Amino acid sequence: MTSAGQGGATPALRHAARMSVKRRLILVGAAVVLVLVPAIVMVLVTWVGTGKVQGAATWASIPAIVGVAAALAAGRRYAIIVSIVMAFLAPVAIVAGMSPVSGAALMAILCMTVGRMSRVGLHRSGLLVPVMLAWALIDPPAWNGAATVDRLDNQYLLWMAAIFLVGGLLPALVVSFLTRKRKAPDLQAHSQREAVTYTVMITTLVTVGTYYVLDNPKMIGGAFLIAVILVMAPIGTAQTLKPTIFRVLGTILGSIFVIALVAKVDSLGVIYLIGLLFLVVSVFARLSGLAWIYYVFMVPATACLNSTTLTQVGELGKQRVVDNVVGGILVILATAVTVGYSQWASRRGEASDGDNEVDASLERVSGTASQVGS
Repeated sequence: MTSAGQGGATPALRHAARMSVKRRLILVGAAVVLVLVPAIVMVLVTWVGTGKVQGAATWASIPAIVGVAAALAAGRRYAIIVSIVMAFLAPVAIVAGMSPVSGAALMAILCMTVGRMSRVGLHRSGLLVPVMLAWALIDPPAWNGAATVDRLDNQYLLWMAAIFLVGGLLPALVVSFLTRKRKAPDLQAHSQREAVTYTVMITTLVTVGTYYVLDNPKMIGGAFLIAVILVMAPIGTAQTLKPTIFRVLGTILGSIFVIALVAKVDSLGVIYLIGLLFLVVSVFARLSGLAWIYYVFMVPATACLNSTTLTQVGELGKQRVVDNVVGGILVILATAVTVGYSQWASRRGEASDGDNEVDASLERVSGTASQVGS
C-alpha cells in the first residue's frame, strides 16, 4: 500500500490487475488475517495479564502492517530488526509526544533515517515506521479504561512495547516463512543527490507538521498529515499532481461515508465491523489497480478502525480531509522547490554521487535477501 501515492500504474500494479478474482480475494483474506491475528493475540494476553480487556491491545495491528511490508521488502532478518526497533520506539514516541519539541525531534530523526535508507532502496518499507509511530506519538490509546493517557506510566509503556513487538514479529515471521522460496525483490537504489533532496523534503515537512499537530491537541487525527507527506513525497521524480488529485477527491467522498455512518449507527462494535468491511474493499481495489476506489474506502476504514468513541469517527473523517489537502499541497510545493534546486545544482556541477559505504551495504542487503529467498 505504500506506493499508493506514487504516480501512475507501476509494473506491480499492472501485474496485480491481471490476477484472477479468486487470487485477489485470497490475498485480501491473508492480509486481513495477518493484521487481525496479532491484535486478537494481544487482547487475550493483556486480558490475562491485567484482568481487563484492553482496547489498546488492538494496536498490535499497526506494527503488523510494518512487519509484513518489511518481510516482503528485504526478507526475514530485515523484518525482525524493524519489528524490534519499532517495539523500542513505541514507548519513546508516547513519552516524546508530551512536548511538541521532543515529538518533532523524534520524527526528524526517523525521517533522516528513512532518507538514508533510500540510498539502498529500503525507504518504501522504512517510511512505515514513522507513519505508524505517529499515531502513538500524537494520540496514544488509553489504558485500563482511563479517560486520559498517562504517558509516564511504566506499566503502560511496557505493555505498549510488548504489543508493538508481538504485533510486528508475528506477521513478519509468518510472511518470511511463506515467501521463503520467492525470488528476492530487486532494490531500487537512489543517487546521493536524490537521497539528500528527498531527506531534506520529508524531514522539514514532517518535523514542522508534527510540531504543529502536537501544539494543537485537538488534532487527534494529525497522524494522517504525517502519513500523507511520507507516502506522497517523491524521490527522483516530480509526478505528484495526479495522485494528489485522486487522494483529495477520494477523501471527500470517503468522508461523506463517515458522516453518514455517524448519523445512522450508535454502536462502536458495528463501526469496527463496517471499518473492517471497508478495509477489505479498499485492499481488493488496490490489488485490482482501482486507485480511486482504494482512496474512497480507505478513508472511512481508517476513521472507523482508529476510533475509540463514536464522536471520533466523524472527527477523524473531517480531519483527514484537511490533512490530505494540506499534505498534498505541501508535497507539491516542496517538490517544485527540490526540482528547481536539482536543475540549478546540475548546471553548476556537483561532486560525485559515489558512496562506497552505501554501495557495500546495498551488496550485503541484496546478498542477504537472495539467501533468504533461497
